[in-house]
Amino acid sequence: MSPAKKDRTRSLFRDTDLDSPVFTEVRRLLQMLQQQAVGARRQIYMITSAGRGEGKSTITGLLAFVAARIFSKRTIVVDGDLRQPMQHHLMDLSQGPGLFEYMHGRATFDRVARPTPFTTLRVITAGRVQHPMGDAYRDGAFRNLLASLREECDFAFVDSAPIVPVVEPMLMAEHVDAILTVVMAGQTSIPAVRRLRRLLEPLQPKLVGTIVNNASRALPYYYEHRYYGYKPDRRAGRKVPDGTTETSAWGG
Repeated sequence: MSPAKKDRTRSLFRDTDLDSPVFTEVRRLLQMLQQQAVGARRQIYMITSAGRGEGKSTITGLLAFVAARIFSKRTIVVDGDLRQPMQHHLMDLSQGPGLFEYMHGRATFDRVARPTPFTTLRVITAGRVQHPMGDAYRDGAFRNLLASLREECDFAFVDSAPIVPVVEPMLMAEHVDAILTVVMAGQTSIPAVRRLRRLLEPLQPKLVGTIVNNASRALPYYYEHRYYGYKPDRRAGRKVPDGTTETSAWGG
């Protein structure tokens, strides 16, 4: 197993430093989300990206970890990425039973919402998919799951598959309260970002922000350097027309 692979499967319970910059930034992000939610009914957040390898799964796990441990919120994280699940690695759990078993009537909510070392944090892993992928997701069952989440927690974070290549995230997005997108500076192509924005345009009221990963001196750089082994691009960033900072790794 390569060093990069080992980093990708680090456990949040074994490899955490609450004083690190990453946790400072995640706390700020959660505070911002709570402030935005004042007067709005935002309880269930979906985190997605345009493609693979942009950091959405670890960001989802970090948000849940900090919400439960630092903010003492009753929190449930759901691994909705049935194709390449990661949350069972991050949370030190077996892959199933989880979302797949629940959606296909093979396990109850109480069985799949599994405990962690924190009494305020539970995890619903993706489960072990035993159907063709096109038949794995059940929209009605997913909607029912979210109804249970609303009764059981203060925050829920759904780690979905990347939104551009597959259809399930768009179906899930219909049922969540808010959507966070993740893009990787230096990796996510501009056409992919544009495609992501076009796909999510009908759900614009649910979009609450974008996390630009791998940017210097912020959550993405520290987070990526730690969990994925990326090295920072120390050259000065430049501004792109939409106002975000683009590092030279994007080209140009």
